[in-house]
Amino acid sequence: MSPEETDVVGEDYSDARLPGQKWHKRTFTRCNFRDADLSGIATESVVFTDCDFTGTDLGESLHTGTAFRSCNFTRTTLWHSTFRNCSLMGSTFDGCRIRPAVFDEVDFSLTSLGGADLRKIDFTGCRFREANLVRADMREADLSAADLSGARTGGLRLDGADLRGARIDPSLWTSASLAGARIELMQAVSYASAHGVIVDMK
Repeated sequence: MSPEETDVVGEDYSDARLPGQKWHKRTFTRCNFRDADLSGIATESVVFTDCDFTGTDLGESLHTGTAFRSCNFTRTTLWHSTFRNCSLMGSTFDGCRIRPAVFDEVDFSLTSLGGADLRKIDFTGCRFREANLVRADMREADLSAADLSGARTGGLRLDGADLRGARIDPSLWTSASLAGARIELMQAVSYASAHGVIVDMK
């Protein structure tokens, strides 16, 4: 079966060479894209569910309104790629080359990004609800207006990051590195409270 099919289930595209393809309103379920060349691919309203992108080249790809549900990204190349209004819910990233990349209104809820290099990436307005961010490196990232509710943040590096307007659990203030991070007044109060300091606002 060809990837030109509208609904594809359980197909093996490992080592396939499909650079520059344009996929629109298709679904791929439990498909294997290991070591495939998908560089420069453009997807719109495509749904990938339980797909394996181990070793896949997705560099310089463009994704609009596409969902990657519970997919595996191991040693995947994603740099210079763009994701707009996409969902990566429940997916796992391990040893990937991600930056630089564009993430515009992307849902990372329940996604595992433990140890990922995400420095200086603009995540404005993105959702990381209950995501695994343990030991991720987000130094100088823009997380303004992002939602980190319920995220696991042990060892998360946020030095120099912009957290203004972000939704943050109190545990982040004590579990993450925050030197030079930019925060708002009420976030500063929450930070102080998490460290046992009483703020007198009188």
